[in-house]
Amino acid sequence: MDRPRITPSRTRCWTSRAVLALGVLALSVTPVVSVGAWLVMSDPAVAADVAAEGDLWPIVRAIAETIGDAVRDLLAMF
Repeated sequence: MDRPRITPSRTRCWTSRAVLALGVLALSVTPVVSVGAWLVMSDPAVAADVAAEGDLWPIVRAIAETIGDAVRDLLAMF
């Protein structure tokens, strides 16, 4: 006697994919947000510039420079 096959419900499949997507999104956004918060606290001139103009590009530029400096320093160690 063979048992009938039980197929997984589509709801369970959709839920697991949504949780996986949210996890990947959280893992990719968390470092950028933390570097941005650190930059705002460590360089108040950039924060004042963003508050005055309402333009986020100075923070984006400063985050890119900070990450670039960190990668350059990391590669210099090897």
